[in-house]
Amino acid sequence: MKREIKSYVHVRSRTSKQDFKVLESFKNLTFYSLEELPNISKLLPEGKINILEIGFGDGKNIFQKAASNPEINFYGVEIYKAGIASLLKKINSDDLKNICLIFGDAKNLLAKIDAPFFDFIFILFPDPWPKKRHWKRRLIDKEFLSLLKKRLKNKGRLIVKTDWQDYAKNLANELVNFPTCNNEDSLGFLRPIKTKYERKGEEEGRTIFTYISPVSYTHLTLPTNRECRSRWSPYH
Repeated sequence: MKREIKSYVHVRSRTSKQDFKVLESFKNLTFYSLEELPNISKLLPEGKINILEIGFGDGKNIFQKAASNPEINFYGVEIYKAGIASLLKKINSDDLKNICLIFGDAKNLLAKIDAPFFDFIFILFPDPWPKKRHWKRRLIDKEFLSLLKKRLKNKGRLIVKTDWQDYAKNLANELVNFPTCNNEDSLGFLRPIKTKYERKGEEEGRTIFTYISPVSYTHLTLPTNRECRSRWSPYH
């Protein structure tokens, strides 16, 4: 049997005893382990827009968006428990009821869902695995993109950002048949905040590459054809 190549490496030392206590106190309430995840459509109120952020890190983006948009359901999947625990404390402090966090591999989560469910999926600065021998570990490839498309609703949007040029170039090749644009203003109030990785990339002089599938929603402004291309900027 072919060994599955993970896009991450677990580091036990990152999770403190206090983190484990937080995770246990919110287990099956706001926080779920993928192995124990029930039907995802039953976790938050039905009939709302569903947004997934894959690898939310310190959680600043998903937390801010959930706090500002209580009428929208937010789901976050992360493989580092320390980040989940930190975000759970903020969620509890602000008494947010529209956010659910899941511990586990995003690929396994999407495989567990058997129908289109999400209106938006955000992947903000996935691990670039910069060494060429590690590129096979990168999260986004043709197979993963196919899975993402199956879990997006008919007018769903995929948003990806990276500051690694070769990652962006490889993705451009995978996305050649996807209609895309790089106009973040088209996301309106869902435009992601700058993460620490984006700020670090800018400080170190790296270009920020953005991919947005330009599908219109009634409450969002669709970019013009000039702004939407078939590849990532700047590889048009």
